Amino acid sequence: MNKKLHCITQKIDNIHFALLRFQDKKDRVTMHVTAKSNEDNTLICITTGSEDLKKLANKRVNLIQKSEDDYLYVSGEVKEKLDRNKKIFFISIVKACWFVRKSRGTLSWLQEKHIYDISPQDDLELAS
Repeated sequence: MNKKLHCITQKIDNIHFALLRFQDKKDRVTMHVTAKSNEDNTLICITTGSEDLKKLANKRVNLIQKSEDDYLYVSGEVKEKLDRNKKIFFISIVKACWFVRKSRGTLSWLQEKHIYDISPQDDLELAS
């Protein structure tokens, strides 16, 4: 596992609780989940509500966590479900970011701590 991703997933494991957001047809859906890292580049998520997981199949989702001054954002794809009754599913991580809130006086901002990104990048051609 990538060193930056390992640091981010350790923080995810420490926080546990998260918001999961995705687009379902024309609606933006937000769910409360518990997240835990897996051995590979995936997260195991458990829904805390009575949501139907069928609408999550193969969707692009965003997982958001906050803990004190730490903010985590994970973008990925739902890969598979373990058991409908237990509401468990896997997210394959495409991008993961960890930001820390910094402040000086009345000014505050988010500063990058770790970023992991395997999303496809458009190749840029060099100007000649």
